[in-house]
Amino acid sequence: MVNGVGQMRSWRRIANVALAVLLALPLGLMLQGAQQEDWVLADALPPSGEAAALIMFAAMAIGPLARLAGGRSEAVRWLMRRRRNIGVVAFAYAALHLGIYIVDMGAFDLMLAEIGAPGIWTGWLALALMALPAAASNDRAMRFLRGWWKPVQRLVYPVVALTLVHWAILMYGWREPLVHVAPMLALYAAAVIRPLFARKRTDR
Repeated sequence: MVNGVGQMRSWRRIANVALAVLLALPLGLMLQGAQQEDWVLADALPPSGEAAALIMFAAMAIGPLARLAGGRSEAVRWLMRRRRNIGVVAFAYAALHLGIYIVDMGAFDLMLAEIGAPGIWTGWLALALMALPAAASNDRAMRFLRGWWKPVQRLVYPVVALTLVHWAILMYGWREPLVHVAPMLALYAAAVIRPLFARKRTDR
């Protein structure tokens, strides 16, 4: 029994390190790219935005994955305990994306001039909405917000929609953002559909 507990702790330590490395990988790749002679700051805009979106999609996918697993998988339970932290990392990349944009633009009047463009204001609004669940992703905020905590967390759904529009406009097409969000959407669909089929089998 003691040996089993020790193995479980070792597995968790390894998993924690692997997760930290995975979440830091986009930043590492951006820093590596910055070493190239022809690199300019604007080159960091797409990868920072993509990292924010993909990590957010991954964090959101954990919920339906847990419902499908039914609490039987230790790995899924481990992910559930880290879901909020993963979401906060996604917001950190989104904030980095904004910071790079501000520095690259270099002037407030230039940013103000293009803020009405759909590809720009969708990004600003997505980040503003994303900031609220990120700030509420801790136990103290949960206790403070009480019944309001869930509605605040559900703001991530319009954030996903805004992110997809922002991504599609700036990348001149829907294919890339839809391919990346598809696994998360598939998990949500499966989590909704499976209970319906289970209910039909029970009714027979």
